[in-house]
Amino acid sequence: MTAWSTAAFGVGHGEHSKSVNIRFLETVIWLAELRNFRVTAERMNMTPAAISNRVSAMEQELGFKIFDRDARDVRLTEEGARFVSGARDIVGRYNALLQDLGPKGEIEGTIRIGVLPSMALTILPGIMETLRRRFPRIRVSVSTDSSATILQRLENRELDVILGFPGTHMEKLTVSGLCDLSMYWVSSPKLDQEKPNALIGRADLLRYPIISYELGTYNHGKLLEYLQDYDAASAVMHYSNSLTTTISMISNGLGIAVLPPIVIQNELRTGELRVLNVQPTFPVTRYYVVYLEAASSRLCSLISSIARDVTTELCGFYDRSLMQQVDHF
Repeated sequence: MTAWSTAAFGVGHGEHSKSVNIRFLETVIWLAELRNFRVTAERMNMTPAAISNRVSAMEQELGFKIFDRDARDVRLTEEGARFVSGARDIVGRYNALLQDLGPKGEIEGTIRIGVLPSMALTILPGIMETLRRRFPRIRVSVSTDSSATILQRLENRELDVILGFPGTHMEKLTVSGLCDLSMYWVSSPKLDQEKPNALIGRADLLRYPIISYELGTYNHGKLLEYLQDYDAASAVMHYSNSLTTTISMISNGLGIAVLPPIVIQNELRTGELRVLNVQPTFPVTRYYVVYLEAASSRLCSLISSIARDVTTELCGFYDRSLMQQVDHF
């Protein structure tokens, strides 16, 4: 270990260096990310003065300046950038050790999770139940919104981890595949259709009102791509940013939509909704766990692991009989 990495663990330099610990490393990581003492203090539930004192203590210990500071901004020095890179590695390895070897019930903290409506109905309940049983001292703040909104909030450091899509700018993001969900066109039996199991082509879909995902969302873009060779502009297309609202609209015969059947199990089972025999089928949607590489990555990686476990179990117990109508088309 280098002198500063030894000091970071609070050993080897006497009593003073013991104050330079993992929390101090997390402080400089967050300050490097947020570049503002006040915002960093809010993120760590501290005062700006306490943040400043921690940084000053570390700079005194190290013998060089980590940050250049002015009235508006905080910037890493050349030495500071190298130090923060090493600090990330130390904090990451320390968190991995705690997750693997530490007492599970003693892990605590607050994690801010952003989820898509489909994830809120399927994956989130299992995540919360696992946390309740295994990590009762972890507090969760959940936000449900569109893919673009939760990704933007993640990039703004307003969320710690999202269950959704990573977007195109993936710098400083940790991205793990979560699940692939099949997508099918569904309607209400109330919708006028002489032969319920009749083959429907993409052009035929335009005869019905289409209930789309919100404008600008990932799945709305996929829908436009799916219909790009047809006169989609002539279709009556409604937009909904609420899965519950979309299901209600379909159930009342107001249109058709493309959904993952796993989120409408009850409606399919009771016959409230039915799957349409559309060819070619709509592409599978892959969902991800996405979080920033920052000081809170320990809880983020824990949520990521739990989400993957929950998804595996959920898909394993998914009632395949609900899709027999598709298999028999």
